[in-house]
Amino acid sequence: MDRIKAIVEEQLNTTVTNVSSVGNGATASCYCVKIADSPFILVVKTSKHYELMCEEMNMNEFLRKNVSFKIPETYFFTEKDGVSYLGMEFIDGVSGRTLKYSQIKDKKHLANNIIDCFIDMQNVHNDKFGAFDNPTYYSWKEYYKEFFDKIYTFSSDKYNNGELNKKIFKAINLIRINFDEIFDNTENTPCLSHGDFWTPNVIIDTEKSEIAGVIDPFNTRFVEPEYELFCLTLGLGEKLKLYEQYKKRVNVSKYCDLKVELYALCNEIDWWMRLGDIDTINYIKMRSRKLIKQVKKNKLKRTV
Repeated sequence: MDRIKAIVEEQLNTTVTNVSSVGNGATASCYCVKIADSPFILVVKTSKHYELMCEEMNMNEFLRKNVSFKIPETYFFTEKDGVSYLGMEFIDGVSGRTLKYSQIKDKKHLANNIIDCFIDMQNVHNDKFGAFDNPTYYSWKEYYKEFFDKIYTFSSDKYNNGELNKKIFKAINLIRINFDEIFDNTENTPCLSHGDFWTPNVIIDTEKSEIAGVIDPFNTRFVEPEYELFCLTLGLGEKLKLYEQYKKRVNVSKYCDLKVELYALCNEIDWWMRLGDIDTINYIKMRSRKLIKQVKKNKLKRTV
């Protein structure tokens, strides 16, 4: 707390009056900091993962300029003794991580507002796929094949070393053998994605039952329209039936339900690759089981 106080006072040339913990994640911790001058309150995120923090700052800045909903403004970014400090705008509201379903005043309005914001973001296009700041692929299949090959190699190594469940590796193998069939039927329109648009990263104005802002982007990039839909199936989004609401408003592809499981699974394994360790293996198993069921349901190949 003292270090955060010193960093904020140095960076913003002000007096810190209070520092309180907001929460801890897999790679970072967040603090709410009150100061004597405008903006009077801010959030400071700390992490030993410098590159991830730098990426987050850059993704936030890009999203702020391109989406219709609020993304926190950056006040400062610095590193000291191996710890990175990202000072950001405080967005008043309640995180979808802590907000209870019963506390939502107008559930239908909130669900519609979240989907409105999500679709608005998808309507930001590019002529190429890939990283938000340097999309270089004319084909989503080409881009995702390169990404998936890394997932497959990592998973294969983990399986051969006895570190990966057989069912998980079976799911990864099913993606491999059906890759062409699935991705030959994918729309080739690059759409902007936040990368982690699930309700714990959505700050909600409980009086209006609307989005107040969205935080914590991950792998922000230009993707095919169905890439980020798996985020709508998680947490409070599942109770609000966000995925079902989206499908009522947008025509989805033949393999959309399957791709939801595919993208969710590969996204989590990518996180594992980045961090070196994870505590979400049960989630990975769950997504693997659901993917295997979708492959069977769609009558795709189940053996090499």
